Amino acid sequence: MLFRSGLLAAVTSSAFASSATESDITTLQAAYTAESLAVIVYSAIIKNFHAFKHPKLENKDYFEAALKNEKDHKAFLANALGAKTPQGLAFKIPASVTKTGQSLLNTGVALETAFVEAYLGASETFSSQELRTIAAKLAANEATHFSFFDAEAGGHGVLPSIPASDTIPNTIKKLKPFLA
Repeated sequence: MLFRSGLLAAVTSSAFASSATESDITTLQAAYTAESLAVIVYSAIIKNFHAFKHPKLENKDYFEAALKNEKDHKAFLANALGAKTPQGLAFKIPASVTKTGQSLLNTGVALETAFVEAYLGASETFSSQELRTIAAKLAANEATHFSFFDAEAGGHGVLPSIPASDTIPNTIKKLKPFLA
């Protein structure tokens, strides 16, 4: 868990002293927004777990553990951002997402792919080694979520050997349908 590793202290004390760039802050704010969306999506899945059919969802314990991961990521980012944490975020879950179990799983694949790519992109662009390391660790965790969704959706649960990275603007475009 990130909190036990001492990395939270490293980010809040060194990276966010005077050395954080505007780009770092913008990237972390986008990550906070994405993690907030993930918390909303996983919470909705758990709340309505038995309502999803075609296929019927299984492994509720996975969704509960993944929700905990996403809540941990969100809290970590909020702590790192402090007063610069985005406020008043609003999300919508398009009806097409919750139409069937398959549509939900396919959306999970798309979202987790975007999260992995965004964190990998951030690991290339952050200004400090501490932030690059955090981004890489978050990408690794999000990759486990991708694998679950992809396998459940009928895929192989495996990312490419060298996963793609993406920019924050491109990631925001992918999340647009969920931003109110």
